[in-house]
Amino acid sequence: MSNNKDNNKSGFARFRNRHPILIHSTLMVLALVALGYIALLFIDVFTSHGQQVQVPDVRNMPLEKAIQILDDAGLRWEISDSTTFYENYKPGTVIDQDPKAKSYIKKIRIIYLNVNAMHPPIIQLPKLIELPGRQGVAMLKAMGFKYVTMDSIESQFAGMILEVTVDGHKVAPGTGVSVNSKIKITVGDGSIVDLNPEQLIDSETMDSIDEANYQDAQENYEMEMKAAEERREQERKEQADKEKREQQNKNQKSDKDKKKEQDKKSSDKDKKKN
Repeated sequence: MSNNKDNNKSGFARFRNRHPILIHSTLMVLALVALGYIALLFIDVFTSHGQQVQVPDVRNMPLEKAIQILDDAGLRWEISDSTTFYENYKPGTVIDQDPKAKSYIKKIRIIYLNVNAMHPPIIQLPKLIELPGRQGVAMLKAMGFKYVTMDSIESQFAGMILEVTVDGHKVAPGTGVSVNSKIKITVGDGSIVDLNPEQLIDSETMDSIDEANYQDAQENYEMEMKAAEERREQERKEQADKEKREQQNKNQKSDKDKKKEQDKKSSDKDKKKN
């Protein structure tokens, strides 16, 4: 009986000595299988496998209340946007959420909240005096101002902006103004004519002059915008060229350093040979 055991042991030992790679490979496969099984168990734990909760509806709530509800539910949250201001929502109100309300998610997921801004955007008021009224209105609306009106007063300057008020007060160009402010543009009506009776201009001619002035101002405005864009493009190009030159200088310095290192190694080798 003892001889059989010795023979079996010696047989396994001979097999192990003859095929060490096969033995080690088999052990490695078994270890990988075991590690994979353990990893799956940990993934189930850390990803809350099978544990889902229903997302509460926090839309139209103040942010503080929405956060309290999400915290009580054990859910994580982040504010995805709080820069846009909507007039039909109170400041600081949750407008939307992702994932949607009443959907089922794992607790490790993050609820992204879109929150209404606390204040309307502030924009600098441009210089409008002596521009055509229609151009001024179009410019302000394009910038985002929502409440822009225009009236006229007696003046020889037909259609030209003479005064700008914000919420009933005169405001200097460059002043920060809320997009929800009420802006009124006052233009001349062209009723005052400082000319001799023989030089009076009929209304049709005055309209054509007003249109010509508007077109000229519009062209000047577009030329200024184009020139500004060209300047920005030139600045971007110069910056890109500067960065390119700096990178080239770095590459050249790196090449010089490498060459110095190679020369030093070659010199050291020559010294050792000598």
